Amino acid sequence: MKSNNAIQIRKELIKLYEQCETARPFSVIYYDPGDILKFNLEGILTKNKCSAEFIIEKFVGGGFAGQVYKAKLSKIDNQNNNIKGLVTGSVYAIKIIKPPSTFSLKFRNFLYLLGFQGTFSPQVNHSAIRANVLWQKLIRRGAKIYFGSENVIVDTYAIFYDTKLSSFGTINEWVEGRIWRLELDDNIFNRWKIDENGNLLSNNNSPEYVTKRFFMKNLVKLFHDMGASELARQYEWWTTKSQPNVLKRIDETSNPGDGLIAIDFFAGLALLPFLPMSPVDFKLIFKGILRGRLVQFDKGNTKTLENFCKEHDSEFKDYECIIDELKGEDKKYRESLFDITYHQFKLITNSKLRKSIKQGTLTAWKNLDYIDGNHQEYLKKSSFAYLFFLIISIIPFAGKLILKIYGNEIYRKRVTRNFKSWRYFCRTLRAKRIERIIHWHQKDRLSDERAFLLSKKPFRFIYEMILYSWLPSKWHRFIAEPYYAFNSIKEAITFSYKLLTKPDFREQWLIEQIKTGQKEGILSAAEEVLITNQVKDPFIQKYLKCLAVHICTLPITQVVSIVIAVYAFFKFGTSFHESLVYAAGILAVFQVLPVSPGSIVRGLYVFYLIIRERNIKNYWVAAIISFWHYIGYLGFPIQMVAKYPALARFMAGNWARNMVGKIPIFGEKGGLMEHIVFDFFFNLPLTIRRKIKK
Repeated sequence: MKSNNAIQIRKELIKLYEQCETARPFSVIYYDPGDILKFNLEGILTKNKCSAEFIIEKFVGGGFAGQVYKAKLSKIDNQNNNIKGLVTGSVYAIKIIKPPSTFSLKFRNFLYLLGFQGTFSPQVNHSAIRANVLWQKLIRRGAKIYFGSENVIVDTYAIFYDTKLSSFGTINEWVEGRIWRLELDDNIFNRWKIDENGNLLSNNNSPEYVTKRFFMKNLVKLFHDMGASELARQYEWWTTKSQPNVLKRIDETSNPGDGLIAIDFFAGLALLPFLPMSPVDFKLIFKGILRGRLVQFDKGNTKTLENFCKEHDSEFKDYECIIDELKGEDKKYRESLFDITYHQFKLITNSKLRKSIKQGTLTAWKNLDYIDGNHQEYLKKSSFAYLFFLIISIIPFAGKLILKIYGNEIYRKRVTRNFKSWRYFCRTLRAKRIERIIHWHQKDRLSDERAFLLSKKPFRFIYEMILYSWLPSKWHRFIAEPYYAFNSIKEAITFSYKLLTKPDFREQWLIEQIKTGQKEGILSAAEEVLITNQVKDPFIQKYLKCLAVHICTLPITQVVSIVIAVYAFFKFGTSFHESLVYAAGILAVFQVLPVSPGSIVRGLYVFYLIIRERNIKNYWVAAIISFWHYIGYLGFPIQMVAKYPALARFMAGNWARNMVGKIPIFGEKGGLMEHIVFDFFFNLPLTIRRKIKK
């Protein structure tokens, strides 16, 4: 969450934007805590409509499927026509079907365009968003049959259209939950064994992990049995990214199966037959082809759904109208897209289908502000004009701009006014610059002071935009703000020095880490109290000091590799390019070395402790592991598992999350890769050690 000061800075910058007095509205990429959002809501089970006001409490994050907020409902109008489930003062999850990242938005839309030859429907098509939430309601009811409760599926209450972000969204139940607790397991080879009744063995040390996998497996079966085969991809285990879609409610008991809840029902990326993006996609593509589906996204089989509901008539008796509505909305949704692989020759033979696709395309353009109402009506009547601009819209980069200049009268007037008035053109450029600065500030690309500085320095802004804006946000700021770079380095050195020399600072740092872990659900309340009471223990103090030594040794490998690379650059090679290859090769080799200069220093320090204290028992595991690159940090957590299991698991879990976060695509927090790394480098050594002792 951004600080209140940062939010206030952005509000002041928005005032500067408004002072430019341009007709161009400010372009929002995502909302800040404290922002007030007003929506016209439409209920799901009944189409009751009302207007409501929400106060954003937290920006949770976003992916390809959209952005999520925690928000409080502050006000509902039209109380006589309100929507079931919405109560003033309660907290809800708001999901808007537009990614906050420009790259994610363009990549998602590009894949969807390739697959379905249309605009990303859930963002701009009322039938698409409505069909999706109706599926969610029906699957929630089906979960009652499979799991004994509807509460394993997050509830959804209303849909809306956000005119600022040009996207549909949903109002859902807010869930206070955690992804999973990385469990200490020295018996991983027996993890998946069950007794004759299908229950986990009493000596299973990873009950939460195993239970979650079984839960997701049953969830996928439910989806398939109800006909929602493509939506089931959201919970397929071997996508390796589906695990965060299931949370465990924080307020539930310690029973591993209690409180599990599925929270995501919107697909993000279309699955193309030539572009599998995870291990399970190969299987899904093959199964899709057998069903006659080359491109997969969110299509369900309503006939399978009807059969399922008939088999469980007592549970779905009151949902007959919902099933009928879903069939109608889904048909509208599918017939609003070209979807060549699905419609095939019907696109030629069925004039009614072509008319429906035309209607869907024009509606999408209207919702994205490419065209206004008058031009929408004109293009409905003129097939030639529609086909002409349909072809124009496909042109990369310029197509949508041409369409917007033609079809949106307000936008066209804004553009032409820039050519008529030099002063207005300058104000437009300044407004655009301030808008980009606000977006940079939101992404932490610049400080508060430099945000105001760049708003007054157009040439400096252009220079920075060309040189740095394409870099990751931290790199951008590190290069552009020397004082930020200096302070970052200074803070890192100061932190390491204090951690190394000041026992009180080490204790306070560990206590803060423990509190954060407890808030995130990594540690239970009992574990937090236990570890806090153990902080004064002499061995933990030694561990913290060794941790400080580890942090101090981190730059050694990088410094040595850079020095040798520079030496090789000037010493070897007969040309600039050849010298560069030598230098780059040396840098790459140092990154993959199993033993590095930094890890050697770390291992020697542990041996120094053994000699100084004449104590091998408390250091032998740490001594062996500390010499290894990347995983040396785990030496002391593994060493102290027997005496301090909760702390050892917590520190190893943090290490796994930080390591996996550096892996592109599959390094998602709470994803399968996180648990695999934790198992391989922590639980596997513990299992081997236990077997050796045995």
